[in-house]
Amino acid sequence: DFTILVLINFMVITKGSTRVAEVAARFTLDAMPGKQMAIDADLNAGLIDEKTARERRESIIQDANFYGAMDGSSKFVKGDAVAGIIITIINIIGGFLIGVFQNDLDMATSAQTYTILTIGDGLVSQLPALITSTATGIIITRASKEETNFAEGAINQLLNEHKTLLIVGFILIIFALVPGLPTFSLGFVGLIFLSIGYLMKQTKEGNMVFNLAKPLPKAQKEESESAHKKAPRKSSEEIRKEEESALEDILKLEILELDLGYQLIKLADPNQGGDLLERIRSMRRKIAQDFGFLMPQVRIRDNLHLNPNHYQIQLKGVDIGKGEIYPDKFLAMDSGLVTDEIEGMPTKEPAFGLDALWIDPERKEDAIIKGYTAVDPATVISTHMSELVKKYAEELLTRQEVQNLVDKLKQDYPVVVEDCLAVANIGLIQKVLKALLHESIPIKDLLTILETISDIAEVTKNIDIIVEQVRARLSRAITKLYKDNDQLRLLTFSTATEQKLLDALKQREGVRDLMLNIGQINALVQTTTDEAQKLLSRGIAPVILIVDPLLRKSLADIFEKFGLDIVVLSHAEIDPSASFEVMGSIEIEEL
Repeated sequence: DFTILVLINFMVITKGSTRVAEVAARFTLDAMPGKQMAIDADLNAGLIDEKTARERRESIIQDANFYGAMDGSSKFVKGDAVAGIIITIINIIGGFLIGVFQNDLDMATSAQTYTILTIGDGLVSQLPALITSTATGIIITRASKEETNFAEGAINQLLNEHKTLLIVGFILIIFALVPGLPTFSLGFVGLIFLSIGYLMKQTKEGNMVFNLAKPLPKAQKEESESAHKKAPRKSSEEIRKEEESALEDILKLEILELDLGYQLIKLADPNQGGDLLERIRSMRRKIAQDFGFLMPQVRIRDNLHLNPNHYQIQLKGVDIGKGEIYPDKFLAMDSGLVTDEIEGMPTKEPAFGLDALWIDPERKEDAIIKGYTAVDPATVISTHMSELVKKYAEELLTRQEVQNLVDKLKQDYPVVVEDCLAVANIGLIQKVLKALLHESIPIKDLLTILETISDIAEVTKNIDIIVEQVRARLSRAITKLYKDNDQLRLLTFSTATEQKLLDALKQREGVRDLMLNIGQINALVQTTTDEAQKLLSRGIAPVILIVDPLLRKSLADIFEKFGLDIVVLSHAEIDPSASFEVMGSIEIEEL
């Protein structure tokens, strides 16, 4: 028996624990570069911030240190078991020799005496080693999804299922009836297990919660109705207050809403593997990083009035975008590198209106190999919403959000905020910020913006003048926004054309504005459109037109009214240190 105990300890428990520790340590260390790259990718994509990335890196280092130490600890445990075996062998040989040569015992008596003594001493040393090895094996092979300590995890797993306790109790009762075994001890412990198992079974049945989405069985339905009848009735005043509260909820206007058809609900349900909520949270973080303000939370709801596979995005109760999604398919788009066509359901990508195909999941890898870009349904919706948020960013910037931004800046720059509020109220600041967002200019540098408002608002409260001065102060940020390979690619007006436009400026309501007739405006728009198309055909986007500061606002308004997608910058908004290349000059004879 002693030999069996030693062999089990050394060959089964200790050797197995050592192997598990070695494999866990090697796999953990091998996975470290991939985990580091994943953290860097999430950080670059805006899914996490610097603090979260730092915490994840520290966690990876701690894991590596832990598994490395665990691998070494398992060697100590193995060494303890080996040392116990060596000590036992030495004791047997040494005792035998002492009995024969010193105590004048015959060989048989010496071997019997000192072997028994050695086994007794070996049990004293091997039992602690066995316990240590067993504990090491349990800890090393532990795998739990719950963030609990070992004691809580062990108790939860042992007491999680009442059937296990009932089976153990029955087995102990059977053993108690076997002659020669301790009847009272086994029977008593068996009754304890049976009692605990029975109580757990009753507790589970009493606390059962039914899924309201499924119809109740008849017996359960009758029981539920009976309990409902016993419940205290609400007074008419309480019912009236609840109805009034429900009406008030109807009147509440949500800033941003996403309505889903019933087939798309699972995309927003984490229990069904949907990650749309996480995509929207990531989108909010990205918008905050890029534009400098926190967009409102998105209310997601199911809408039975929509087609099952349709969704719509609402801004203040008005539809601003919609689309059709197939939740069990992927959207394949031509990336410009397509080598061969694939079969699929033709559609339009909702965010940019590109031609695309809905394909089955098993065709995804084939589509990627052939040059398509394949995205999942949740990405399609979140991308569409992200583009709409950028387009309507100025409408999402509420006065309350402006107040929050100013209050946050005041914590670090109280003098700047106080000076600005002395000459401009929150409403004026909001108008300036909305004007910047209207042309996709980030408002992250709120410090510079408020300092500029403080300087200009003392002279004039005209929003257009203040905005143009703010844009000039933000020249480095604007230049960086439109750089392509550290270089700006620009369109310009010819000297004669720009002078004609300057001559057409007239004073109106305190602001200079272009006074052109319909023919001149059409010529301006058509000629600029033709030049812009030339650049777009060469892959240069966005098209940037640089003009005199006095012309910028008027030209930007004209191009916007005619739907011309072109960025109009003034000379004052270009960083003097920036490198640029003039890609074309616009000449308009009709002016």
